[in-house]
Amino acid sequence: MALFFVNSLMTLSILGFYTGYSFRKSDRKKHKIFNAIGILSNLTAAIYLLCIKYMLGGISEFQIYPTAPEFVIHIHRFFAAISLVLMLVMGYTGWKRNRNLHVKLHYIFLPLYTIVYISGLFLFQSKPL
Repeated sequence: MALFFVNSLMTLSILGFYTGYSFRKSDRKKHKIFNAIGILSNLTAAIYLLCIKYMLGGISEFQIYPTAPEFVIHIHRFFAAISLVLMLVMGYTGWKRNRNLHVKLHYIFLPLYTIVYISGLFLFQSKPL
């Protein structure tokens, strides 16, 4: 159930980001709303994962099991952390209307976040191997 919750929040975030991106020129209010949904759902999933990993006994206690070697999981987490920082910087630059940097960062953030999202779907399962 925990993995379903995380995957649902991450799916909501990626849908929020791409829907927000589609409104970037036509409706700035919708752009902000959908990207805020993406940020909030991603942060909720990230905080939940960090809590179960480091405070509540580990992800295996919640029936989340990796399907790849540990170094691959570490690489996934490294790029997930980078995309988290980029997401927060993009949210801040959008909020402060630093359009130049905000637009440049989306060229890095959206592809990176998409790769992290898709790899996360394949790297973890809810039943042991």
